[in-house]
Amino acid sequence: MDTTGQGPSKFICSRLSIFLMQNHKTLHLAFIIGVLLTMLLVSAIYSNFAYAQNKFRAKLDADNLVPPVDSPAEGVANFKLKDDAITSKINITGITDVSGAQIIMGTIGQNGDPVVDLLNTGDKSKRSDGVAIKGNFTASDFVGSMEGKSVSDLQSAMATNQTYVSIITNEHPDGELGGLIYAKSTSTETQDITESPNPIEENDEGDSEVEAEESEDADAEGNEE
Repeated sequence: MDTTGQGPSKFICSRLSIFLMQNHKTLHLAFIIGVLLTMLLVSAIYSNFAYAQNKFRAKLDADNLVPPVDSPAEGVANFKLKDDAITSKINITGITDVSGAQIIMGTIGQNGDPVVDLLNTGDKSKRSDGVAIKGNFTASDFVGSMEGKSVSDLQSAMATNQTYVSIITNEHPDGELGGLIYAKSTSTETQDITESPNPIEENDEGDSEVEAEESEDADAEGNEE
């Protein structure tokens, strides 16, 4: 006779233990399948986000480098994916002796891998207050670790903050300006460089020269359609 009053509880626990032992493999397999499905869902969402981005920006500043460089220069680099090509527009103020402009695979401050030579794929024009570099490139222009890969591969890297722009000068062969490339639709776009001593020149509507050019390009595309 059970004087503790726990007979039913012991019975339930016993049956539960038997059930778990009998179905251990099934439950374990179900758990693994659930984890894999979750990973696939997250991967699909992540991939869709990356490939949905077609406009990118890098705000170029000497303070972004590691260690920072003492330079009054600053700039903005804009990239736009269209079909199988990417157009690039870079505006820099405060320096005119730009000797190199590259997209680097990696993180600022580490030994990254140059994957696109933006001077080789673009035209550099000096102005009284700085330099403008405009061009476009395709997968055939990729070098380093991106050689042989597709535009969508670079697009994905740019969308996930795995690339940055490096501006090289004769005075600073290791880089005078740098900036992380990010999708223009992300919150990183709120970063501001107007506090530096030589701000990007703005038009009457408060847009930078690069943004004004983008607006003109958008209007032109609309007229073509």
